Amino acid sequence: MDLPLTRRALLWRGVALAAVTAGAAYGSLRGVDDHWPFAPMSQFAFRTDPDGEVRAAFVMAVDARGDRRELALTNETVGMNRAEVEGQLEGFRSRPERLAALADAWAALHPDRPRLVRVELLERVTRMRGGRLLDPVQEPVAAWGAP
Repeated sequence: MDLPLTRRALLWRGVALAAVTAGAAYGSLRGVDDHWPFAPMSQFAFRTDPDGEVRAAFVMAVDARGDRRELALTNETVGMNRAEVEGQLEGFRSRPERLAALADAWAALHPDRPRLVRVELLERVTRMRGGRLLDPVQEPVAAWGAP
């Protein structure tokens, strides 16, 4: 036996539907990746050619002690996430000194850790042949700091 929904139940469902619809519309039109789950779905908007390549930016850094390591591209680590960095690759390539901002963010976010004296932005390129992954290679994008 099905009972009809009360006005209150209909109103509640209508408000929830409107809120989710508004969030999805805002995320698609004006949102950024940090607005998850109402972020734009642009990273899912294309397919990769089975004979193409996949590129992923990453950062290698050298600190004042001389230790070299890969840093996670997150807001908590260097003040920017990978998508933000990848969206600005050409800017970093044309003005490598902009990588100093990542070193400054590292220093502010990790005052107990040694400062970064060199930041290298690279891309890990994985080529595919017939949909099968080949060994990835690293391609430099830009570097800042002491050689």
